[in-house]
Amino acid sequence: MELYNSFESSNHLQPEFDKKQFEALHSWDFGYALLEPIDISANSDDEIELSRRLSPGQKALYFFWYLDAQVTNGGFIQFYWNGYGKYFSAIIEGLKLINDNTMLDLVNSSGYEYLDNKDYFKRQKQNDDWEPLYNDLKKFDELDDKYLECHHHTMELLEKYARDNPSDFVKLL
Repeated sequence: MELYNSFESSNHLQPEFDKKQFEALHSWDFGYALLEPIDISANSDDEIELSRRLSPGQKALYFFWYLDAQVTNGGFIQFYWNGYGKYFSAIIEGLKLINDNTMLDLVNSSGYEYLDNKDYFKRQKQNDDWEPLYNDLKKFDELDDKYLECHHHTMELLEKYARDNPSDFVKLL
């Protein structure tokens, strides 16, 4: 969906951030510190409006965080089951922005696998029973394992991008 891909630069949400903290934090702690002041939507409508205020770099971080939370907790099946597929396009754009081709290929593969099994997901959703998805769709297990092997690298690339483009994320004080 294109709902999450537009950016109104004149209305950029650019929180103030301590320069010493920006330089001292690393990896997931760094990502969370950048994410926390922009994670302010209360519902889906607010989130669409919020995403317009986020730079492409902020979007890369924001939507990757959704992906990571879902996949590290319950795999790609959980990501799609819980409705996070609506962020697929924004996640793809973010991965392209930070040049993470490995994760880009992996997320795309999960999307193809989901589309191949979309009717099965739909039937199980109607039955309110996700367990057969985990029992029957073993390709997702492989994708989940690959994800866990490379998601730290994605965070490294997000950190590098943020350090190279701090004004895309914050106003340093």
